[in-house]
Amino acid sequence: MPQTSVPYAVARIRAQGRDRLDAGRVERLLSASDYEEALRTLAEIGWSGEGADAEAIAAARVESACALVRKVSPCPDATDCFLLRYDALNLKMLLKARCLGQRPKRLSACGVYPPELLEHAVADHTYKRLPDVLREALDGLEKTLAVREDALAIDTTVDKAVFALTVQKLRHVRSGVIRDYFAGRADFLNAIMLLRVVRMERDAAFLREMLLPGGTVAEESWMEAFARPELVAKLLAPYGKRAAQAALAAALDAAKLPALEKTMDDRLLKPFSALRLDALRLEPVAGYLLAAEREAAAVRLILTGKANGFDAEEIKERLRELYGG
Repeated sequence: MPQTSVPYAVARIRAQGRDRLDAGRVERLLSASDYEEALRTLAEIGWSGEGADAEAIAAARVESACALVRKVSPCPDATDCFLLRYDALNLKMLLKARCLGQRPKRLSACGVYPPELLEHAVADHTYKRLPDVLREALDGLEKTLAVREDALAIDTTVDKAVFALTVQKLRHVRSGVIRDYFAGRADFLNAIMLLRVVRMERDAAFLREMLLPGGTVAEESWMEAFARPELVAKLLAPYGKRAAQAALAAALDAAKLPALEKTMDDRLLKPFSALRLDALRLEPVAGYLLAAEREAAAVRLILTGKANGFDAEEIKERLRELYGG
């Protein structure tokens, strides 16, 4: 059952910090001579993973964090917004697997809705147990899938519906930092999507269908930037000079899109890092989940890099900033 005390939730979160993956521990992992040594280093830090692969270790870490956040959160509307992305991943996996006549791969237990509920809903083509904004979007998607199998329609419909549900939940959230996080995420993702659509040589109508709700940038501003991609830098300028520079670089060279994604992740985490020691605010609870996701991604990248023979510097340049870093 969710708690009502922010100090209690923050105290529970802080008690989990002994095996946190800080910059020093990342350096230890990077300096490991090979994959096996990196695994041993992880075990010494306190991460369980003997005999497991990088994906299993990372997934276990995030699942543990999600379970704790769900248990202690004094404001489920706020923390649910961070968990909904896992429901989106589950829905996409289930719908695509059904189209292919396959069993879905392992579903995430990190979402707001039990995987079994989503599995039955997709199998039965019935979404009445989900919120209206999801149900209506998925009912419409089923009509499309009855005519043709369309993986892009699945991705677009689910993403837009989950962002719309997030917008609804945020109306009950007092934290400006959390509201700004999701508005910023929508803006950055729309910018990245725009540049990809330009690269694909699709038209403006295609982009309009892809745009996510909840951002601060008006739809028509994205349409103007579609005609002149360099304007994306101006649209992301409110997120700082680094964001604008990364956007311009990606507009000029599609190979720089991963760098823009990294800039997004680093920029959106910073406000939570700044508030990580505040015991009277909700942000450290959400920050703990973001930190777990960031640490899991770092472990996944480092272990995969070690397994494939990449040197430490090649791996390091791809790492995102850590929570509190």
